[in-house]
Amino acid sequence: MGPSVSVYYVGYDLQNGYVHKWLVAGPQAIPVPNLDRFEGQDFKLQIAHHYFEEDSGVTQLPVERETLAVGDAELTWNYVRCLDDHFVDLSDFYPTCHYLRAWAYARVVSPASQEVTFILTTNGPADLWLNGQHIHRQEHFHHQIPYSISFSAPLQEGHNEILVRFEEVAVRECPYAMALQIVGLPSDDASEELRVLLPISVEAVARRQTLEQVFEAAYLDRDVFVGNEHVIVRWPDDLAASADVAVRFQRPSGRIYGEAHVTGKAGDHAFLGRPSEVPEGPYQAVLMPRPTEYYEQNMRIQREIDLWALRSHYSQMPYGTYEERRLEALNDAARREDSVFAEIAKMELGRWSEIKIDAIRETIQKINRREDCSDFYGSATLTTGLVGLLGMMHRYGKNPSFPRQLKRPLEKCVLKFRYWMDEPGSDAMCFWSENHQILFHTCEILAGQLYPGWMFANTGKSGKWHREKGEQRAISWLHKRGTGGFREWDSNCYFEQDLLALSHLADLARNQQVWELATVVMDKMLFTMALNSYQGVFGSTHGRTYTPMIKGGRLESTAGIGRLMWGMGVFNHHVLGTVGLACAKEYELLPIIPDIAADLPEEMWNRERHAGELEEWCDRATGSWEVNKVTYKTPDYMLCSAQDYHPGEEGSQEHIWQATLGPDAVVFVTHPPCMSEKSSHRPNFWHGNYILPRVAQWRDVLIAVHKLPENDWMGFTHAYFPVYAFDEHVLRDGWAFARKGEGYLALTAAQGLTLITRGDNAYRELRSYGQHNVWLCHMGRAAQDGSFSEFQERVLALDVACEGLSVRCTTLRGQSLAFGWEGPLLVDGKEQPITGFKHYENPYCVADWPASQMEIRFGDHLLRLRFGV
Repeated sequence: MGPSVSVYYVGYDLQNGYVHKWLVAGPQAIPVPNLDRFEGQDFKLQIAHHYFEEDSGVTQLPVERETLAVGDAELTWNYVRCLDDHFVDLSDFYPTCHYLRAWAYARVVSPASQEVTFILTTNGPADLWLNGQHIHRQEHFHHQIPYSISFSAPLQEGHNEILVRFEEVAVRECPYAMALQIVGLPSDDASEELRVLLPISVEAVARRQTLEQVFEAAYLDRDVFVGNEHVIVRWPDDLAASADVAVRFQRPSGRIYGEAHVTGKAGDHAFLGRPSEVPEGPYQAVLMPRPTEYYEQNMRIQREIDLWALRSHYSQMPYGTYEERRLEALNDAARREDSVFAEIAKMELGRWSEIKIDAIRETIQKINRREDCSDFYGSATLTTGLVGLLGMMHRYGKNPSFPRQLKRPLEKCVLKFRYWMDEPGSDAMCFWSENHQILFHTCEILAGQLYPGWMFANTGKSGKWHREKGEQRAISWLHKRGTGGFREWDSNCYFEQDLLALSHLADLARNQQVWELATVVMDKMLFTMALNSYQGVFGSTHGRTYTPMIKGGRLESTAGIGRLMWGMGVFNHHVLGTVGLACAKEYELLPIIPDIAADLPEEMWNRERHAGELEEWCDRATGSWEVNKVTYKTPDYMLCSAQDYHPGEEGSQEHIWQATLGPDAVVFVTHPPCMSEKSSHRPNFWHGNYILPRVAQWRDVLIAVHKLPENDWMGFTHAYFPVYAFDEHVLRDGWAFARKGEGYLALTAAQGLTLITRGDNAYRELRSYGQHNVWLCHMGRAAQDGSFSEFQERVLALDVACEGLSVRCTTLRGQSLAFGWEGPLLVDGKEQPITGFKHYENPYCVADWPASQMEIRFGDHLLRLRFGV
């Protein structure tokens, strides 16, 4: 069947053989009930077979913005522009299990009949139809990094229709990408002459392509805009095309807060507004044709650039009393929308008339559906869960003002919940990561305390039984974290979840041992945060993190916790940790920890070792784990790293090193597997590393050695280098220099540096291409190194010799360093340990590993933490 509209074709070149422009429909997300039907390691493949259909489902020519009817679903064919990784990326988070399928269509024009090789790269199963004939199916599941399969097929002279249907089974985070490369046979280079055509319904093809060029060239120079800063979309000075465009300042939901009409041309810009003029939160700069052309002439093409607008003041120095900050934190949380912790904050403040009962009901419904993250349910707009509800019931359930209509739904929710993976039930909840474990144990303890004599519907056991089971498992978790440390070390996303659980146990647990251990482990966590923070930024290396939380300190989950506990940081949309702590009146943070957070000695050298043994019953794995990390802090900067951490292995969410000079002025290097910054990719463009580097740090100097696979998908390592955040920056003689205040940074790579000036990270990214590479970072200070210009000259005069995967260099302090992919770190010819540290070794605390206790000293104060069971 033919399309119901007039059809025109817009043409594109292949990019290194890849189809870079597609029409994409989907994904169609089909809920998968009764997961018990699919057992074993290959359960995803079983689900894919269950829902598989031989026919493509496409019965007429795909045309942009026309519909594709698949069963009861109506999907729309949308234009998709691939980024430098060549992927059609539909990754997302699914709190319950879904079977996904999507369709991608392109027409390839060949100058002659030829045999070519298709290379199809996907995370899950996929089918390819060529000119209506099914020619290939691949069946695999590669959860994070997609897998490529090649096969040969004939192209006919002229037009060739390519249809790819690609599938996934989503359980929690779901990387879901597809790329297609077309290459000629070894003796044939004709694939370079192939051209892609996409069917559209707009006759003004040339105008559309001009708009695409103008939209693709536009950029923001930062991700986060604050206070009275101008939100400005810019165009590069070398842009050849130009077009009259509209740029909207709007929420992802579509609500518009501003619009500018400009001529998008070389050097032009569009001013959209100031964060101080709009509600705080996520926004998009949406580029589109002028309204008349968009709505009346049907030129429906646009591009969205994500950003954050923040109004909250960031504190770089301690201020106020704890009680003043506690009330500030609660009032800030109470104004946040769509969060059960906003309602808890209102209850704590006695603002009962303002309670939004529907927000609490929505939380109950999510927990009843056993959506993943029901234990804390954290996202940019919803941070709620059973820990919050149970704390609410314990603290306010008997208050005369507590909404009566919530009592029965809350009771039913608590009594039928699944509190551990060995209980009946089939769902997508994650139990076994470190933060989830203590959250579930906390839920079970608090639920059992509320209903000791009641039978819990899911197990048929009493509340007393659940409480005792939760206490036993919580004590095990607390003992491991106390004596050995955190596998998710210094996690600026998951420390918030841990502190949510511990603040409830330290405030509400009736078991003395649980209460005491929760209190001392919380002290230890806050000490660790204070030790590894600079001006409110938890700028440490992290066992797990997410991209928004490493591009500066303003969006960290722990930012509000630091502000509450010692007056540095910012209250943001991550409210569950701050509300949990602000409501925990039985927990008292002793002044020694805030004093350490505020302390900025001339130099502070800290070494830590966190290690332990995995257990099948809680971790779903066995074996040992370990990380050795260091922090060097001065009044002007902080440099942190994880030493020799699994070099050459595939990484996930580990943040291996970072230099911090201020709330926005942070620098780090990663090896990306893709261009996406979605949290479903672990690793993604910024957080984590596809292949982990080998890193060593000697005080203010850091060496990172990268050894990429020969067939590495991206082919580069890159530094986050936010030009806007520095007071000065200079790129010269192969080095990138930056100054913030009186702190300096110098960064180089053996394979050279290129500042990226286009795309989603324009003027925030330095790339260095090459399979083998060595990055070198020197830190400096005005007090030691003179002016910024003098610092540059001193660095350029240093002796640096890179050879393959090793480097020898002198430092600004007159020392000689040598390090590589193999062998020790040598300082002036002597081996320095980079592993096997004590648990903590710094001016405030020295503790062996494992630690039965820790003594923390500062001035005349002593804090002794005991972790015995």
